[in-house]
Amino acid sequence: MKLFELIFSVMILSLVGCKRDDPSVNSNNNLPGLTTLTPIEVINLGLNIVEPSGIAYNKNTNSLFVVSDERTDIYEIDFTGRIIRTIPTDGDDFEGIAFTKNFDTIYVVEETRQLVTSYLLTGQKINSFSVNVATNPTKALEGITIDKNGLLFVLNEKDPKMILEFKGTTEVSRKLINETKDISDICYDETDDSFWIVSDESSKVIKTNRAGQVLKEWLLTYDKGEGITFANNKMYIVRDSDAKMYVYNKP
Repeated sequence: MKLFELIFSVMILSLVGCKRDDPSVNSNNNLPGLTTLTPIEVINLGLNIVEPSGIAYNKNTNSLFVVSDERTDIYEIDFTGRIIRTIPTDGDDFEGIAFTKNFDTIYVVEETRQLVTSYLLTGQKINSFSVNVATNPTKALEGITIDKNGLLFVLNEKDPKMILEFKGTTEVSRKLINETKDISDICYDETDDSFWIVSDESSKVIKTNRAGQVLKEWLLTYDKGEGITFANNKMYIVRDSDAKMYVYNKP
C-alpha cells in the first residue's frame, strides 16, 4: 500500500508540474491556423534609443523615425539602426509617430497628456489637440497614422480599445477593436487602403479594412511590440522592453 501511495503521489506532482506556466513560452504559438512571423534581422537600438515606442518611414529621406516614451527627442535612423540625427522637442511620453503625405510634418501622440501634436522636421511645434477617451491614463493614446486623404487615425490602447478618425482636429468616427487584448500601434498601407495594427499583449499583427474588419492576422514570437511601419517591402516593429527593431519581409 505504501508503495502504491508513493507512486500515486509522484504522478500527481508530475501533473501539477506540467501545468505550470513557462514564461519563456508564448502560449499564442499554440493557436491553430495562424502563421508565426520570423524576423529576417534583429537590430539593437538600446545603446542610443531607450524604450522605442513608435516608428514611421519617411519616403523623402528613405529613413526611419523613432520615438521613445522615455525621451523627448525624435530620432531619425537608417536601416541599420544608426542615428542620423536627433530632433529635440518639447513633448512628453511619445507613443506613436506618423508623417503627412508630403512628409514635411510629423504627428505624434503623447499618452500621459492625451494629446496629438504636430511638429516640423526641425522640431518646431505646430499644434496640439486633446483626445480624451481613455478611462485609464496609463492605457491611453498609443499610436497614430495618416491615410492618403490626410485623415488621422489615432489608437487608444485599452479601456476602450479604439481607433478614432480625425479630419484636422475634428473627430469624424470611432471604432472598437475586439480582436486583441490591447492595441499598440497602427500603420496605413496605401497599396490596398488597409491598416496594420500591432498588439503588445496579444503578440499579434492584424490587418484591417476601413470598417475595422480583420482581413488577416499573424503571431509574433514576443510581446511588447510597440511600433510598426513598412519600408521597401519590409515590415519594421520596435519592441520597447529590449529596445530592438525586428525586421520582416512584408507578410
